[in-house]
Amino acid sequence: MRCDVCDHEMVKWDRPPSRWRRELWVCTWCYAVTQIGTPDHEISRPGHCPWEIRWEAAWTDMLPDAGRHAYGYFHKTLCGIEKPDMTGSQFGMWGGGYRDECPDCTAAARAIDARWPEERRDGFRVDVPAAPRPRPEDDPGYVRPVDELGRPDIRLPQTLTSPKTRVLGARPPADAHPEDGFRRIGEGPAAVRLPAFWAGHGIGPYRPYDEQGRTFAWFQAYPLEMVPPLDEESFVGDFAWFGDIGDPLDHRTAVTDPIASDLARDGLSLPADFLALITRANLHRCLDREGGGAWTDVTGPLPSPVDPADRMVLFFRDQQSCIMWYLYLHHSGQAAVVCSDRDFTVEPGLRYGPDGEIVLPRREIFWTAPSVEIFAYRFLAEARLTLAIHEKQRAGELDPELLAYLAHYVPSSSSEGCGRMPR
Repeated sequence: MRCDVCDHEMVKWDRPPSRWRRELWVCTWCYAVTQIGTPDHEISRPGHCPWEIRWEAAWTDMLPDAGRHAYGYFHKTLCGIEKPDMTGSQFGMWGGGYRDECPDCTAAARAIDARWPEERRDGFRVDVPAAPRPRPEDDPGYVRPVDELGRPDIRLPQTLTSPKTRVLGARPPADAHPEDGFRRIGEGPAAVRLPAFWAGHGIGPYRPYDEQGRTFAWFQAYPLEMVPPLDEESFVGDFAWFGDIGDPLDHRTAVTDPIASDLARDGLSLPADFLALITRANLHRCLDREGGGAWTDVTGPLPSPVDPADRMVLFFRDQQSCIMWYLYLHHSGQAAVVCSDRDFTVEPGLRYGPDGEIVLPRREIFWTAPSVEIFAYRFLAEARLTLAIHEKQRAGELDPELLAYLAHYVPSSSSEGCGRMPR
């Protein structure tokens, strides 16, 4: 394919088709982009954009100051730095004249902008709209299937409960966690007692985002008794339910190894499931791909705000940092996942009360899952259910694990759960 702007060759980006686009082509000279098969266009050709607001900031775990560089596609910055995990940031653009911006990226951005002919800038590129797609529901005789996801009165397949599912049909005895609304990390007097809830998106009409609980942007705090109970003993840190997790990636172990060394000096270690999630080829950024804009961001170790002998490691945050998830490492060796609306990787700025007094920020953390693997399982299950509801899939098409999870929210439903969740 040749570029319609500068007549140079375009290169197809080696990415699998997604629901957002079938193909992505980038010009090797002026960096014009052509997308094939988007939701609204058969061919989408974004027009000229001024250089200082055109580029996404680079995003990689292998470059400590990645954000000061402009992302130029194909895992490279405009100044030529290449890293295998580099992408464009979903959460911030590059440019604007900040002092620490890479001068070589600035020079490259200006040079690329000059390659767009003036007469081909405003209104030159033409999109090709997608052909109208007939919708079954527009047919006068259409009857909505009783098992279509999104129906408040959905009827799920009635199947026998299987002992293989990781979603339990009934909640464990109440004495398993005698303190409703709280969980402990550690044992005895030194244990840390934290408020507990699950922070998640709404799941269509079955668990609405109704702002009845505390909210963190689009995440809402749901009491633990409202989320499907899981067979916690079946999660042993190997992510068997996920399938092939792949081999460790060198550029990811380069992130976790220094953290592990720092923790070792305090007699602590990173759990196997945390290391797998962060370093394994097929698990790496699996939460990002289905997390509605949340992304993996590993930093630590950090001091605990509730016990100076404990440590935390940030590993996941939502796109606007309204909520962050941390691995909490108790000095006894126990671990859990906690969340907070506080970014403990940075010092808080001064805040003032109505009378001008300095107000100290709350240093709250909340228990949210007993392990990283269980957190990942629940997060992915809910993300996949939300997507299936958006696409109006049929309940019978769901993976049995997801069907069992959804059945918790649908009265008089029971589902069989077995096998692994598809990636």
